[in-house]
Amino acid sequence: MLPEGHPGMNRMKALARSHVFWTKINEDLEKLVHTCTACQEAAKSPVKNTLCSWSRPDAPWSRIHIDFAGPTDGISYLVVVDAFSKWPEVIPMTSTTSTATLRELRHLCAQFELPQVIVSDNGFQFTSAEFQDFCRSNGIKHVRSPPFHPQSNGQAERFVDTFKRSIGKMKNNGPTVDALHTFLLIYRNTPCTASPDGRSPAENFIGRRLRSTLDLLKPSHAPEARPDIVMEEQFNRRHGAKPKKFEPDDLVSARDFRTGQCKWSPGRILRRHGQTLYDVLVQGCIWKRHANQLRPRAASSEEARNLMDAFDLPLNPTPVSLSRTLTPPLSPMIDPYAKSYRSRQS
Repeated sequence: MLPEGHPGMNRMKALARSHVFWTKINEDLEKLVHTCTACQEAAKSPVKNTLCSWSRPDAPWSRIHIDFAGPTDGISYLVVVDAFSKWPEVIPMTSTTSTATLRELRHLCAQFELPQVIVSDNGFQFTSAEFQDFCRSNGIKHVRSPPFHPQSNGQAERFVDTFKRSIGKMKNNGPTVDALHTFLLIYRNTPCTASPDGRSPAENFIGRRLRSTLDLLKPSHAPEARPDIVMEEQFNRRHGAKPKKFEPDDLVSARDFRTGQCKWSPGRILRRHGQTLYDVLVQGCIWKRHANQLRPRAASSEEARNLMDAFDLPLNPTPVSLSRTLTPPLSPMIDPYAKSYRSRQS
């Protein structure tokens, strides 16, 4: 009679005490509720277990957490988060099959390295035999979270939530792809308390901060790079290279890469960029050529004529007479008062 309405443990005890009493009434009623199938099926969730967090890896990309976000406008996003540095990767995908997922995952592994552990949920992409073969053949331990318990893959889940909210706020600022790139640059460059030493994901993943538009607030001149003298000497010695330098208005022959044209076309140097690049005027067009694609040339007869016209030089100058007038030498003048240097004879 008491459990007919299934009022719950405490209400059943209160109802029973208002009518009857016997020794160990509480124990008997608790046992009655615990053995009631209907009460057990409709019971509340138990008290949460103590938090057991993931251990922090010792190096970047040793353990990664992966998940899918979306789809949004027909696009799903493969989310990968490095457990050490919190460095995120977000890849837009139109197909979420195991083959497509593994193709993007292989690309990431080629960029960075093969992880030791991959943590995912129980999506069909991650439970397929193809995905298991990939992990087994590459020595990767695959850890799957329990069904309907996203907290076990919390690192990916938290980032997915942050990613969705940020993209939603920026959707009116332009294409989603541009918003994604902006979000990733800012997120990777922002200090993170969950990252070692509270540094940004970029600092802990690649060892430096990423340059962004905020760096324009503090402009700095990059130090001049030093040339590799040893490499230059080895190259010059091996190829017998010699220094080349052209000045503006120098006449050159420029390498012509147009199909069906001569290998070299006449041109004139306009300006120099750096040490080896030149702008060359060729047939009314400006070509950019390396010093190795140029060679000096002599002026053609037409160019020489134009040059003479520019400086107003006569084409047929008056020949210079080679005759000369010989003037006889003057007789030496004798000074009667000059001292004689004849030696005396004894």
